[in-house]
Formats: sequence, C-alpha cells, structure tokens
Amino acid sequence: MCHDCILRTIMIEHTFQILPSVGAKKEMNIWESGVRDWNEFLSTDTVSCMKHQMKEKGDEILSQASELLDLGECHLLADMMPKGEHWRMYRHFKDDVAYLDIETDGLSRDALVTVVTVHRKSGTTTLTQGFDLDSGNLADALDGAQMLVSFNGSCFDVPVLRNSFPEVDFDMPHYDLRFASRKVGYRGGLKPLEMELGLHRDEDIADIDGAAAVRLWKQWVRNQDRDALDMLTEYNRADTVNLEYIADRIFDRLVTEHAGYRW
Repeated sequence: MCHDCILRTIMIEHTFQILPSVGAKKEMNIWESGVRDWNEFLSTDTVSCMKHQMKEKGDEILSQASELLDLGECHLLADMMPKGEHWRMYRHFKDDVAYLDIETDGLSRDALVTVVTVHRKSGTTTLTQGFDLDSGNLADALDGAQMLVSFNGSCFDVPVLRNSFPEVDFDMPHYDLRFASRKVGYRGGLKPLEMELGLHRDEDIADIDGAAAVRLWKQWVRNQDRDALDMLTEYNRADTVNLEYIADRIFDRLVTEHAGYRW
C-alpha cells in the first residue's frame, strides 16, 4: 500500500481534536511540531505547542481513545470528538459501515417510506413497502453496523425512518456526504456529485431523480405497474451502492484538503 493510502486508512489515529480546546488550528500546530499520531504523542514527554498540564491531560484522553479504538468502540470514540469530524473514523471502521438511502412518497417527516436500501460489506439489502419493509427486516439489515453513511441522511432519511420505525436503532456515528462534500468544495445534490466523480448509471435510471421516484411509486400504487416499481428499486439501490465509492473519494480529500494532513 502507498504511503498516502496508509495514512488515510488510519486518519483517526492522527486526530487530536478529541483533546480539550484543540480545534483545527491547534491540531495543525501539533502535527507541525512533529507529533503526527497518538503513539508519537504518548511516547514523548513534551509537545512544543502545548503546556505541560495540557500534555498530561492529553495523555489520559489519548490512552482512553486508543483503548476504545482497539476494542472497536466506535460509538464511544465518536462521543469524544466533534460530530463534524466523525468522518475521520470511516476508513478504520469501513468493514462495519452501513450505507443507507431511502425513497418516500413525499418530503415531510411523516412521509411513507417506500423503499430502503442498506449496503454492507456482506451484501446489499433492498426492502420495499408492502413486501418486506418492516422493523424486523430493517433492524436485521443494520445489525452490527458501527457507522452510517448517507447523503443528507442526518436531515432526512434517519429522522423519517425513526418516525416510521421507532423500534430500530439508528444511534450510531454518521458520515453524511452532503455536508462532508461541502467541506471540500462540492455543492448540489447526489446526482451532480456522482457526475463530478465520474460515476455513470445505467441508461434506464440515468434521468430519475427524487421527484421521479415519487411518481414511480404512485404509478405502482395506482396501476400495479411492476416496471415502475422495479425501476424505483433499481434507482434506490444504485443511489445506495454508489455511496461507497463517493465516501472513499470524499474521505481522501477530507484528509488532505479539509483536515490538512499531508505527511
């Protein structure tokens, strides 16, 4: 594996924003002082840009964080850092990530959830209203997930799902690509982002968007149009599976452009 790839894989261990009063600027100062990861911090007696008392407190916190990381405690580790920086855990926990996307019959929080896809390392599950979409199957699809990846899911998908399936646990760190991509200069929705990154969909679903997805569902409900339902589920599935590629690409840019880590 190339040097840059190794560093990006373990970005969480280069993160000092879990320490009190350490933001982006202070974190950069620590890196520039020659202390680039938790092990280097713990193995040195002093950090040039940090007072002795703060260094001792940092040793305590980073020892705890290192232990949590070794134990795979993603939730507890996430509690130690700003929500906007949860993306830093993505590569370390990637094997246990759930990529999530939903379709609904409207934009309100109490809208009917029509299709849900959960993409995991072990496979991809698509659940459809009136067939197999229920709390039990959704919980099974998310079982063991340490982290969610979505596009705008923190504002829409997860609140809607919580309203419709209150028994299902969605309480996990969330790498929301809508907000993560903005940190590195992207604007707009998922489709333009896919195009920017060179992703192309099959011709039969290339022109479908959220509004068209609602119309496809209505075609199914009114006319039992199986082609419309199949197209809807294919569209939702493509949305979700593509999140993995996008998450990887955005992560790499977050490391160097947003966090500024280039060593």
